[in-house]
Amino acid sequence: MALSTGSKVFLGVLVLGVGGVLGALSWANDQISAEDGPESGQAVPYVIEVGTPLPEIAGELEEAGVIRNATAFRVVARSDGFYEDLQAGDYELETGMAADEVIAVFRAGPTRAQEVEFTVEEGLSQVLTLERLDEQFEDYALEDFQAVLDERIDAGANGEGLLRIPEQLPEVSELGPDVRYPFEGLLFPETYRVTRDATPQRILQRMVNQLEQQLEAVTAEQLEALEARDLSLYDAMTIASLIERETRVDDERPVVSSVIENRLEDGMRLQIDATVLYALGEWRERVLTADTEFDSPYNTYVTDGLPPTPISGFGEASFAAALAPDDSPFRFYVLTPECDGTHAFAEDLDGHNANVAEFRAAGNCLEGE
Repeated sequence: MALSTGSKVFLGVLVLGVGGVLGALSWANDQISAEDGPESGQAVPYVIEVGTPLPEIAGELEEAGVIRNATAFRVVARSDGFYEDLQAGDYELETGMAADEVIAVFRAGPTRAQEVEFTVEEGLSQVLTLERLDEQFEDYALEDFQAVLDERIDAGANGEGLLRIPEQLPEVSELGPDVRYPFEGLLFPETYRVTRDATPQRILQRMVNQLEQQLEAVTAEQLEALEARDLSLYDAMTIASLIERETRVDDERPVVSSVIENRLEDGMRLQIDATVLYALGEWRERVLTADTEFDSPYNTYVTDGLPPTPISGFGEASFAAALAPDDSPFRFYVLTPECDGTHAFAEDLDGHNANVAEFRAAGNCLEGE
């Protein structure tokens, strides 16, 4: 088919337009390269902060001699599209790099991220929490984090400029001589993002601040309910840690909370296995009868009431259950034979003994969990 004159004109304009764009990109690529500079090949460590705009990056690269022309670099950056996925962090560049080399480095991602993500799981004691931080921060060891806590403990209420404790909680100096770890339960388990240069104090403060948000969300009605139960907000944290260690089934948390509540009201010892293990300083599946006789203020088999502090970090679900226990008649629980982490609850000792006998008759499931 022959082209009309108009079509020929249009095609000619189109070819010229495409050629013009390609020519502009070719010019931009040529302009980016500073490979003819007097100091080509010199190492240029370059850090991109979170949210740094493209013009600023281009200008800094030109000033450092990595590229020749910042405007040309922006042209290629927008046409290539890599800037939309550009990650903050550390990059290793050189003076006199070609356009495709600069883009390849940025596309590969930073040699070290500007932000660091770390996770602390629910149910970890303070010691295990610091071990998790040690594992996830290559620049800091457990001792660095512990030093922050020790410094705050030694300073007491005069710890200005040190780790800040939420005002809703007692000062570490008020917790008494039996307290093993005054910051137990204050390092809230969560997944966090912090800047790469965050210090151990800033990292720990971020976790304490997250706990403070949980405490600030407690309503006046919930505080009144705690007061009616003769409990403080700190007591609720301790109960939440017991719930966290005793069950991993969300639906059971308010029921376990009710067992604790009923036992406290009746003046019964809590006899919670998790407190025995905390008193012994180890986590394991099985508690022996001899273990329950271990003399410690944390062992609720030998002491009345709650432990002097939480025994672990706790999540939102356990804290909510501590604030609002179910209205149940239960005072006992034991694992079910299904070995799925669920519990059988009982109102009295006879019912509990029957549940225990059923569990034992089915075989010990702890080894298979």
